Amino acid sequence: MKITPLSRRALFLFIALLIPVATVPSARAQLSPGPYEMLPFEDGFIIEAFKDLQTSAGSIADWTGYSGTSWVSPNAYDDHIGSDFSVQTGTPLFSVVAGTVVEVVNGFPRDDHSTYSGNYIRIACDAPAPNGEAIDVRFLHMLQVSATVGQRVKVGDYVGLSDNTGNSTSEHVHFQTEIRTNASPTCGFYWAHFKYPIIFNTNGNLQVGRVVKVTANSTPIRTNRFDTSLQINTAYKDQLYFASFPKRGYYQVFIPNNASWRSGWVRATDVTEVFEGTVIQPLPDNGTFSQLGQLTNKYTIRSSPDDGAGQIGQILFGGGRFVADQITNGYYRIPLPTSSATWGWVKANNRMVVYPQLTNPSLNLAALRNNDFPIRESFSTNYTNGVSMFGRPKFNRSVVKSFSPSSPGGDGKALFVTDESNHGNGSSESVLVGKPGHTNYFVQCDVYFNYQPGYLPTGEWERRGIFLRDDGFAGIDTTFEGAGNCYAMLWDNDDGNLRAAKITDGAITNFISPTLYVTGSGWHKFRIEARTNQIKFFFDDTLLLQTNESTFFSGQCGLGYSYHGSKYPAGRGAYFDNFVADTLDPVPLRFGLSSRKADGWHFILNSDVGSTSMVERAGILTNWTFFTNVVSTNSVVEFLDTATNNNAQFYRARKIP
Repeated sequence: MKITPLSRRALFLFIALLIPVATVPSARAQLSPGPYEMLPFEDGFIIEAFKDLQTSAGSIADWTGYSGTSWVSPNAYDDHIGSDFSVQTGTPLFSVVAGTVVEVVNGFPRDDHSTYSGNYIRIACDAPAPNGEAIDVRFLHMLQVSATVGQRVKVGDYVGLSDNTGNSTSEHVHFQTEIRTNASPTCGFYWAHFKYPIIFNTNGNLQVGRVVKVTANSTPIRTNRFDTSLQINTAYKDQLYFASFPKRGYYQVFIPNNASWRSGWVRATDVTEVFEGTVIQPLPDNGTFSQLGQLTNKYTIRSSPDDGAGQIGQILFGGGRFVADQITNGYYRIPLPTSSATWGWVKANNRMVVYPQLTNPSLNLAALRNNDFPIRESFSTNYTNGVSMFGRPKFNRSVVKSFSPSSPGGDGKALFVTDESNHGNGSSESVLVGKPGHTNYFVQCDVYFNYQPGYLPTGEWERRGIFLRDDGFAGIDTTFEGAGNCYAMLWDNDDGNLRAAKITDGAITNFISPTLYVTGSGWHKFRIEARTNQIKFFFDDTLLLQTNESTFFSGQCGLGYSYHGSKYPAGRGAYFDNFVADTLDPVPLRFGLSSRKADGWHFILNSDVGSTSMVERAGILTNWTFFTNVVSTNSVVEFLDTATNNNAQFYRARKIP
């Protein structure tokens, strides 16, 4: 697909005259955040490695604050010197700063892997970093650079297209900060090079950094993202924490006052994402990074906003981020995880960055996709060039195509999901929706079976399916660039093997025994329900099996495709239609008045009822009593209103397909 260089700013309107120029801090000055204003692309997907550890030189630090012995982001690794973002070839890239182009490499053809960087651009930032250094930003692995050496760029100016050139196994852009005096790579997140603590791309559909608010009365902070992980301490209701990212039903959050752990994990079911508070970030000491290297001058946490107040803790490490909900007398109130609900007060000094805003002020937070239930998509519109903006893909946007035979109740269009356009080592694609804290819900979708036993060499197959309670990286049954961890329904086109399964780090545990095969081509409906530990799998509206499973207690959902073989087939991919996800929790049904019937009023449901049977949902309606079973021919449920209707007429609710 040819992509024309774009000049629009989408949700961001950057005006060069409004960009403040930072200065080297004086002895008493409070530091200002860095000059980077946004992520450098309009449409990017999962962050493959923004947790960067360069152990050999120490200049790339662990922005997430993890102090264990191994990495935890999807595919971060030691000695990586930048932050990787999955963007498909031909994605427009934009300058994240005002500055001057000082270096351009532009001679390598698409997918050339003969050098480390491939095609790249280096921009010298006008404003220095909070630490006072002059810094450059580099984009690596590009298809082409459309700027020239000496050219002045503003925030949001188009500079070229992304690709897979250089040391790259998958289409992405490598985003790297360097100190100009010695070209030393450094971590932009850890050193506060971004102007806002919560950073977005130009379309607002990819977010780095989050503020979470505790909604439970209390919740453990653990050393890892499992209920069995060691508890570090406890967070309490209404406390605000800065989170690097969610994974496997948990958020990783920064914590003060613990000499062994810079950060910990809290359950996603016990917090909610918010845009509240003031973020503060103490800079680390200048010197070699050490996982447990404490600040020379630690930050005193006091019991009240007063210089004479007693000390109740300390911020021990630099580079972490903390969220204040009150500001008094130059002090910032932050949560202090302890044995009881406690907040402490920290005073900013000339080594602390205080972010005046959480996000770019031009970003319309109300316009961001919230992924609340119900989620419903019939893929009835071809969108622009067929590209679907439904959900968050793993690598590439899927496309909406005309397809025959049409799915049941469909319109002749369906979503085509493929990894074919990924010119790296990718062998899968998925689309993810929902929130990390979603628990009791179902996901349902029509899936096309193209039974082709002789299509691929023996031992190779294509797989497609749906999943729920995923850890957030939607790898389905692969481990490449972050594994999916979820419950899934899967079907293979080589032998028709149908699975209802749990997937853990790419390994499948099939609950169906003996093995079930569905041969022949055609549309079939997949549905999975997860209510606490009870997991139900439905095939074509029939309960296939039920099991009790507690491995994945919350997470997102979606659909996906993977290819298993050594030689990629032409036209590989899978078709999906009529996607629905909704809660199974008892919530009031929403009605819209339609037309008067002879036996009462006819009401239309504004959302799916969240269950295979409307019978179990009927009893929650105030002043309504259940009257009759679901009428299978038209999905109508009738209710008897004995409290408000003296004539006891029938009321009907029609379930939207």
